[in-house]
Amino acid sequence: MKLTKLFEPIKIGNMELKNRIKLTAMGIAISEDGTVCEQTKACYAERARGGVALIGISCTATRLLKGPLYGIYHDRFIPGLKELVDLVHANGAKVYAQMGVGYSWAFGDGPVQYISPSGTTPTGHPGSAFRLGGPYEPAMPKAVTVDEIQQMVEAYGDGAIRAKQAGFDAVEVIASVSYIISQFLSPITNQRTDQYGGSLENRMRFLLEIIENIRNKTGKDYPITCRLSGADLMEPKGYDLEDTKQMARMLEGAGVAEIDVMSGWHYASVPIIQTWVPQGAWVYLAEGVKKAVNIPVAAGTQIQDPVIAERVLAEGKADLVYMARAVVADPEMPNKAREGRFKDIRPCINCCRCISGVDTPPVHCSVNARMGREAEYPVEKPAARSKRVLVVGGGPGGMEAARIASLRGHKVILCDQNPRLGGALLLASITNRRMKPALDYMKREIGKLPIEVRLNTRVTPALVEEVKPDAIVLAAGGAPSPLEVPGSRNDIVLDRGDVQAVFSGHAMRKGGLAKKAVSYVAALFVKYFYNPSAIKWLLRFNFPFGKRVVVVGGNFAGCELAETLAERGKKVTIVEESKRLGSDIEVTHRWVFLKKLKDAGAKMFKEAKVTEVTDRGAQISYPGSTEFIEADTVVKVGITPDIGLAQELQGKAPEFYLVGDCSEPGKLMEAMASGFLTGQKI
Repeated sequence: MKLTKLFEPIKIGNMELKNRIKLTAMGIAISEDGTVCEQTKACYAERARGGVALIGISCTATRLLKGPLYGIYHDRFIPGLKELVDLVHANGAKVYAQMGVGYSWAFGDGPVQYISPSGTTPTGHPGSAFRLGGPYEPAMPKAVTVDEIQQMVEAYGDGAIRAKQAGFDAVEVIASVSYIISQFLSPITNQRTDQYGGSLENRMRFLLEIIENIRNKTGKDYPITCRLSGADLMEPKGYDLEDTKQMARMLEGAGVAEIDVMSGWHYASVPIIQTWVPQGAWVYLAEGVKKAVNIPVAAGTQIQDPVIAERVLAEGKADLVYMARAVVADPEMPNKAREGRFKDIRPCINCCRCISGVDTPPVHCSVNARMGREAEYPVEKPAARSKRVLVVGGGPGGMEAARIASLRGHKVILCDQNPRLGGALLLASITNRRMKPALDYMKREIGKLPIEVRLNTRVTPALVEEVKPDAIVLAAGGAPSPLEVPGSRNDIVLDRGDVQAVFSGHAMRKGGLAKKAVSYVAALFVKYFYNPSAIKWLLRFNFPFGKRVVVVGGNFAGCELAETLAERGKKVTIVEESKRLGSDIEVTHRWVFLKKLKDAGAKMFKEAKVTEVTDRGAQISYPGSTEFIEADTVVKVGITPDIGLAQELQGKAPEFYLVGDCSEPGKLMEAMASGFLTGQKI
């Protein structure tokens, strides 16, 4: 398939773009004093080379305590910003300065303050401006005065002058997602009775004054763009698409050259960018705004696939597409898409860990371990000497270590005791539909390289003696954390290893004859025809889980498994020892996980332990009470580092490395990072 519309040039004001892919501003790397650092330059240069047309840089027109923004509130920042801009230009992209401040402002020489239009928050409860450097303790914001509003307007204009002096091709004002300007737009947070509150025209006054100030200071030909939320998606509603259309028409009249249409506020109770939200779900908001104005409109929020982006443009629903997370996952995505190399694109899995890392940059990515490390590892530097490397374990960490080592010129043998590569990702692709494309991509990358892959191969000291490696990378995964209570050997008890074995192509060793027979057939099916959708179908027939399931462990793995089972009609109970369910789930996803589990009727116990298992279920205890949960299956999802094989192989080669869960249990990001860094070390 050839993408044509996506790679057509387009003009925003007098700025011409080579294609219609926009990398929106992100707080991805910053030094403590708000100046541009080498990592920032390397990161953006790589993405400019990757073929994106327009790159946004997050800047702040006010002092902040700490945060993922680059200073543009003083002339001392201009030289560093100019270096960044020149580098982006040299690598083929245009660049704009996005001026946003989140929830805080520092007036004059005074302290950084948590502010809002009317001294309230979107929820009405004390909040925190921690995202962009405000106080960590929950508090109500300060209502800004008219004089302070005018100080802010002037600061935006002064910041735009500095952006122009630094060579930025345009500036963007962010008036979305519940940040200060968008709070002026909404009657939820704007309860003022002066000229800045009341009617939509009055609520737009602050934003329009900012636009006017920028135009007066930078000249009418300097492009100004704006980001709006197409609807705040709050309950009760603040503003909807019809309101946003009116806002867009006012912005066009004020001289804005392009509008990005986002969806929702950070406080919205509607899933917006989570895994479960289909790509393109929010395009209708951009489409509505496009019908109301004659300037270019960009869609995005939940678009990572360039084919979907092409369709959005071809159908006339938007003029540009912003694709930040897709370009975080694969900086070369635009070039690969333009050349039709779709299978070579590393897919974003929509885990949102990049978003969770914005408060503490540099940002990292679960599938792209180079993200946040571009300055240190610009390319795979050839090794001083080619070595024979034995990688034990074909999960994500092992595959990444093998890939990097091979790219650096080492002779790599990759062994896995299962009939296919994937490790823990095989199970993850059952519970998360975005994982299989990522797994398929990793396997294709291994297949392109001169890596000797040995499946159904258990690594022993004898095999090591045969191979005689210079380096061993042990990435064999963690050991299942056993449930150690009376009755834990009962046939209804499974651990992560039992479940993973089935979905890796091995028959179960537990259960009665019937279950073992079914597991054998299922294992053959998985071995030769692995397909997550078909395996999910097996779950409906109570294999390997019964109709009533107790999940022991309420972290990410437990919640994800429980959600998958509940979705397929199982009666699920989660038993978690700590005070917080899903404590390791990113804030973007956690509330949705818990809501979906609650809506599915799952029981969730905190500060609870399983004390005994019988053939009818599990006895649990929690503060002040005990309860018997009837169950057909009790499954413990936890894992611990597996030191057994490490002890066997330690000292069998001059270099020995531990990667992934066998070193320290973590999620995909940690496994990929440890594999990447190990491959660079050898």
